[in-house]
Amino acid sequence: MAQDLTVNIKTTSDVPQAMDRAKGATVSFGKQVEDIQKKFSSSFKDIFLGFLAPMVLIQGALSLISEAIAKAKQDAKDGLDLLAKGETTFATSEEKRMAAFFKRRAEVKEEQRLADVGKSEIAGQFIKTPEGNKLASDMAAQRIAQLGANAQIDFTALRDSLKGDKAFQDAALKAFMASPEGKSFQPEEAAKQANFKGPDGFSNVVGVGSNPVMEAMAEQTELQRQQLDELKKLNAKGTDTQTDFTKDSK
Repeated sequence: MAQDLTVNIKTTSDVPQAMDRAKGATVSFGKQVEDIQKKFSSSFKDIFLGFLAPMVLIQGALSLISEAIAKAKQDAKDGLDLLAKGETTFATSEEKRMAAFFKRRAEVKEEQRLADVGKSEIAGQFIKTPEGNKLASDMAAQRIAQLGANAQIDFTALRDSLKGDKAFQDAALKAFMASPEGKSFQPEEAAKQANFKGPDGFSNVVGVGSNPVMEAMAEQTELQRQQLDELKKLNAKGTDTQTDFTKDSK
């Protein structure tokens, strides 16, 4: 009985303290978790800002470098053009001649590059036609057969890439020139379409419209014609009324 009473009293008296300690431990643990979360959040923010700031500086530096490179290229081009024109007094005749040579060489290279691009483009356009598709497909099949059955090559990609192949370009050109379209088509030339008759008719060039210069010339010609007609009338009138002084008057 005494033992039961002791246990009961101890348990009853210890329960509130145990609950308080448990509650305090729970609050403390929650506070620790919250502090840890804040710490991690702040740490990640610091890490992000620490990573972002240098990236912003690098991006700005790259932008300045790109602008400087672009300006240097433009200045070089402008300087070469200035010397090649031969109009500046700050260069010798030899320097101007040298600049004109290199400018022309660059123009030739660019013209050749564009011509090559154009040849590839017209070959690619020809591939889109039934005749061109068949020609490209046959050539692609032949090349795959030459490489062997084990060659892992995309047929469509190879066929379309033939537009940049010189052999296919030549074959495409020959096939087009032999086609009805290639035989009949003639490029339009504005000079051959002109219907020019001169001041009397002053027909305008086809597609150009009214020509102020030709209209002024036609108007001037008309005025000269009117003046000539008036002179002819006066001359005829003077001939009819002229007196012959070699004859005696009666």
